Amino acid sequence: MKYTDLLKTERPCPFDNPKQEDVVSENETAYLTYALAAYHIDQLLVIPKRHVTHFDDMTEAELADCHALQKLGWHILRELGHSGVSFLLREGESTGKSIPHLHYNLMPDTKLGYMAPGAKEERNVMNAEEVAATMARLRDGLARLPQ
Repeated sequence: MKYTDLLKTERPCPFDNPKQEDVVSENETAYLTYALAAYHIDQLLVIPKRHVTHFDDMTEAELADCHALQKLGWHILRELGHSGVSFLLREGESTGKSIPHLHYNLMPDTKLGYMAPGAKEERNVMNAEEVAATMARLRDGLARLPQ
């Protein structure tokens, strides 16, 4: 079954009540599992147990527990012979997030940005003007945050 077809089916959130046999490890507020529709065969997911949809809604305990499981996941991936991992958290509709339950992706040996096998790195380096404009936007955004 294609992932896009699975997403079209009416079903409860697939992350809310995991089967115990699908949980690699867990702590008080989060669990570590495999990715059903993975970019890589050993891709892992770290998922808060509470149905959280946005990063800003996470508690300090959830943040700490998710971080601990990401670290454990990275150690597992290294034991499996992987030399690198990309950590990915998609936040917001424009990111391609397909499940409305916050989750961290641990993708071994995957270069984000050009994920197709054999794809070439073709990003452009910013020039001085672009760097200045980017820094101005970032500083403006930072200045608008509540103190």
